[in-house]
Amino acid sequence: MEIVKTKLNHTNSKSKAELISYISPNLTDQKSPSLIFVPGGSYTHIDLAQAEKVALRLESFGYQVSVLRYSLVDEVQPLYPAPLIELAEAMDITHQNAEKWQVDVNQIILMGFSVGGHIVSNFNNNWNAAWLSSQTHLASTTLQPFATILGFPVITPNDGFPDAKTLAKWTTHPQQLAADQNATKDNAPTFIWATADDQLVPSQNAVDYFLALQALQVPTELHLYQHGPHGMALADETTAYDNHHVDHRIATWLTTALAWLHELK
Repeated sequence: MEIVKTKLNHTNSKSKAELISYISPNLTDQKSPSLIFVPGGSYTHIDLAQAEKVALRLESFGYQVSVLRYSLVDEVQPLYPAPLIELAEAMDITHQNAEKWQVDVNQIILMGFSVGGHIVSNFNNNWNAAWLSSQTHLASTTLQPFATILGFPVITPNDGFPDAKTLAKWTTHPQQLAADQNATKDNAPTFIWATADDQLVPSQNAVDYFLALQALQVPTELHLYQHGPHGMALADETTAYDNHHVDHRIATWLTTALAWLHELK
């Protein structure tokens, strides 16, 4: 396996944004689907060690995986739209390296946990927006995802996270980041999972985005598990910080999501 790190956000010298790609050569000439994973961390930090474990698990299922280390609030303020532009850059890098990495550019999946889900859902709303193409100088055909996966996502500031002081560091236009209110019929199919009693990011976030996509007739699936703390990731011993983050029933979300992706092909 080769690990490739590519600097992002060259316009801001304080940003440490980068794309970390885990490239495993295929045993045949067949191209693999690609997945860009956007971890959580409240826009203040990213646990890259845990993110790597998630990436390697997905790699074991035949995906070429990259992790987006996006800009944080202590690097860029207001933060937005930097993370969306950085994800667009990540899409472009994947396209540029498609032959070398043996990637099928028609099957680029975006996956986000927590605020990573906030980035992915808002990107899904904006991949063909004129402002994003203008700022990145990239065609919408390069930015179009095949599908998205959201785990315990932040969706809208109207659903209990974050507080007003924190939100002011994210954006000066809060309603532009309410992903449920800005979805379009062009959104890529989306798989969502969360736990009903999440004490940090209320599960209403996941429900509201699901309902918004359903209203637009975007293929969408929601799995809302009864109990579990925020940040369960793979929900097994691989990524758990403690025993509360291990639940083998919830851990089936991954194989369920991969089966859902297979149905879309």
